[in-house]
Amino acid sequence: MKKWNRKKMEHRRPAVCGGLMAAWALCFALCGCAEAGGQEQEQEEMQQEQTDTESLGAFDHESAADARVDIPALQEENPDVFGWLYIPGTDIDDPVLQSEQADDYYEEHNALGEESEEGALYTELANGKNMCDFMTVVHGKCSADGTEGQFSQLYQFLDRDFFENNPYAYFYIDGNLLTYCIFAAYEREDTSLIRSYDFSYLSGCQQFLDDFYGDRQMGKNLREGWEGLTPSHFLVAFTTTRGSGKQLVVLGALVGDAAGTIERAVIE
Repeated sequence: MKKWNRKKMEHRRPAVCGGLMAAWALCFALCGCAEAGGQEQEQEEMQQEQTDTESLGAFDHESAADARVDIPALQEENPDVFGWLYIPGTDIDDPVLQSEQADDYYEEHNALGEESEEGALYTELANGKNMCDFMTVVHGKCSADGTEGQFSQLYQFLDRDFFENNPYAYFYIDGNLLTYCIFAAYEREDTSLIRSYDFSYLSGCQQFLDDFYGDRQMGKNLREGWEGLTPSHFLVAFTTTRGSGKQLVVLGALVGDAAGTIERAVIE
């Protein structure tokens, strides 16, 4: 069984990969840049890469950067897929899943459902798949040194300049495109955000907001104009950790609902 190859998912453009492979092969053939044996080995490696790419099925052809996300097609590969997250300025351009087997199933399985240390982006069963909760929490991995993992580049949002210059995240669900303004990035204790507050009740939503605005820690980025959130907003939290006892949280607020389907009644 083939492993999920993260590199195949990053910011593809239609026909670019195949075109580059053909160009490389032609260059070696015409310019004599490699010995015959080297040419054969290079061609074999490119053919193997093409085979690996084809094995990813629908996943390989999707990229929100190219506005090409077909959720039903992805669900044919894995029915746990319910969305696609794209954050410009980063390499985050990946499917989001939710498992009925266990909340943390995709900590150790890739988007194809295969066992993998890389894991996949996922939400827990406490969140609906329609993105209508007050707070949807999306989890992803990051290595201890911060260089590997699908959510490793989230740490760039702790840099003030990067934070200011990259304000949006896009979440595709079947039949809709949701736009979120990234309004905060900070670190908190490494505990489950979704278990720390009962977001199904107004009181739990308000408690989170009170704690969030009451936390004046150094290094916390807060976008100007987002000081008055209420439980009537729709938020998304992208979370990861480098294993230091701290959890990174990048928060976004819904500012675009293309299909107009996002609504919720908050329980008092």
